[in-house]
Amino acid sequence: MNHGVYTWPDGSTYEGEVLHGVRQGFGMFKCGTHPVSYIGHWCHGKRHGKGSIYYNQEGTSWYEGDWVHNIKNGWGIRCYKSGNIYEGQWENNMRHGEGRMRWLTANEEYTGQWEKGIQNGFGTHSWFLKRIPNSQYPLRNEYIGEFVNGYRHGHGKFYYASGAIYEGEWVSNKKHGMGQLTFKNGRVYNGAFSNDHIVEFPNLEVEFLSHLDLSSESSIKSQYTGSSISAEIIRKLDSSESISVLGSSIELNLSLLLSMYPEKDQAEEKKQVEYAVLRNITELRRIYCFYSSLGCDCSLDNTFLMTKLHFWRFLKDCKFHHHNITLADMDRVLSTNSDIPVEEIHSPFTTILLRTFLNYLLLLAYRIHHKEYQNRSPSLFLCFTKLMTENIHPNACRVKGNLFSGQQRTLYSMNYIDKTWEIYTLYCRPHTAPPHEPSMKMRHFLWMLKDFKMINKELTATKFVEVIAEDNPFIHDGVDSNFELELVFLEFFEALLSFALISVTEQMIKEYLNFPNEDLSGNKHGSPYMMNQNIQNRSSSVGTSQESDLEDGSTKSSSSKLGLMLDLSKMRSEPKIKKSLSNERISKMNFKSPGKGLTFLLSQNERKEKSKDEPKENLAVWIMSMYIFFVNILFHAHKHEETLKEKIREDRLHYMATAHQRKLENDELEARLNSLKEEEAKRADCEIDITVIKEPVDAPSSSFTPSPPKEDTIVPPSSKPVTSKKKKK
Repeated sequence: MNHGVYTWPDGSTYEGEVLHGVRQGFGMFKCGTHPVSYIGHWCHGKRHGKGSIYYNQEGTSWYEGDWVHNIKNGWGIRCYKSGNIYEGQWENNMRHGEGRMRWLTANEEYTGQWEKGIQNGFGTHSWFLKRIPNSQYPLRNEYIGEFVNGYRHGHGKFYYASGAIYEGEWVSNKKHGMGQLTFKNGRVYNGAFSNDHIVEFPNLEVEFLSHLDLSSESSIKSQYTGSSISAEIIRKLDSSESISVLGSSIELNLSLLLSMYPEKDQAEEKKQVEYAVLRNITELRRIYCFYSSLGCDCSLDNTFLMTKLHFWRFLKDCKFHHHNITLADMDRVLSTNSDIPVEEIHSPFTTILLRTFLNYLLLLAYRIHHKEYQNRSPSLFLCFTKLMTENIHPNACRVKGNLFSGQQRTLYSMNYIDKTWEIYTLYCRPHTAPPHEPSMKMRHFLWMLKDFKMINKELTATKFVEVIAEDNPFIHDGVDSNFELELVFLEFFEALLSFALISVTEQMIKEYLNFPNEDLSGNKHGSPYMMNQNIQNRSSSVGTSQESDLEDGSTKSSSSKLGLMLDLSKMRSEPKIKKSLSNERISKMNFKSPGKGLTFLLSQNERKEKSKDEPKENLAVWIMSMYIFFVNILFHAHKHEETLKEKIREDRLHYMATAHQRKLENDELEARLNSLKEEEAKRADCEIDITVIKEPVDAPSSSFTPSPPKEDTIVPPSSKPVTSKKKKK
């Protein structure tokens, strides 16, 4: 019973909790014949619950996660001897459910659904290409779509490293069916594909067009001698006939802008604005790469893809919104003449390629400055040049706001993006003007917080306005506030991050953590730094023998990138565990410590070094504030509000069903009453008829005997005869 140490004749040992002579509870097992060791929870002598197993002495092959009767079941991380690592769901010792696999040896990664150890369902597979910073193609090969038995099969979208894109049907890793191929220059081909080829041009390799520059007719002819494909078709597809100064790799889509000018001026306008872009292309590439990498973990190939969230941050940093145009209005301008669905006009997850980024800048330059230069030529060139001079060059890459203010904080904040976006979309209202897409105004935001009961003495309506007006000169002029201004998701989310620091007080943090006055070594948990260390000790982490290897980010999961990425959901469920899994490994398995100072004594020397740990203290307090605000306050209030709405809907449906049932019952009762009345009336009529039939015809009653007329009255005889008047006549 209780705690003990077992030793087997082959050298295997177990140290831990025992119940009736069987391993039960927390304990560590070391095999004497194989370099295998397990530390974690047991049940009836089997690995059950949370635990970690190491398959070699070096600690390079291991699994940490959930167990069910000696079988990997639930969530866990498996690091293989090769360095490949899987993090996700397991079932019956196989990868099954949602998970991410990184093949470090092959520079590949898959994130998505698994079935019995094989990619099955929807997922994203990336092929990394190692490049130097600001390389020519800032993309990687990446497929986003459906998988069947490990193959690209079904509908999917493939991003080529060259910038080309294919979206359509796949069969066994090959393009097959209807699809759309966007070449790296922006030209688009729509049509049928068969066995990875365009049906109309069966001898034309799609990969060739996607990856290479078909810059000369001679090279095409040499590659496709005897082919029925004409050079003219090739030139049209890949724009090798283009006379753009930017070359065929980047072709700006200027058709919408040029249509604003007389036809005689369009050629010159196009030429001059292309020269302007060419002069700034190096700087614009650098800016694109910089903003694309914000909030992203280390990339194996130094490649990042810009999203609308990054683009909004770029626009705000460069003060585009100071030109009396909101970010929401900019989204509408950029969605003009495009096939973006209405509901995705303001989506933060929309991806933006470099050529799209350049087109967006030209559209916004025209929108902001065209009135100023409408009588000068070349107008579009002047608009773009002024935008670069006044907005982009002085301000780009100087990140403001609190979402992208620091790498660690950004990575942690991203954990709340999806749920917050769900809340944002629920409280948007249709815009009054076409295309009537959902958007959120300031008043809607304030009403939402009021419904959530989050407007209080800490977060007042005045503070609400001050936070949002920090970087927007058109919201508050010191006297009046404009609650009609729209907020895109970036503004919404950054405002919530600021509200977290206002709403969550130090007292709330202390009450939530509910730390004892002293820990095992007699030290007080008064400072945020100590709070941070206890958080680290309580959270489930990757094996300590692997932490030094995982710190480079190559094999580290998104939930543990910070070193402070906490499993906070478990903090309250297991607040009384004296020793965490990490502590047990250090004390019992004698693995190397990562050297992060999981325990420390408050000696004089450490007090002197305490000032060096102040950033860690601040980060720990910030992380706890974010967790309390988002999980315990915002998400909880949202869930409560949705529960109330659902209850109201159920009550309404119940009331309507009850009212309908009552109406049916009333109608049925009324019908029965009417039926009874009709039966009663018929019964009365029948009784009258029966009575008449029963009485004899020749014996009428005296009451029905008529009195004789006056003419028939008997008169006593007289002496004179009575004559009638008729006879007299």
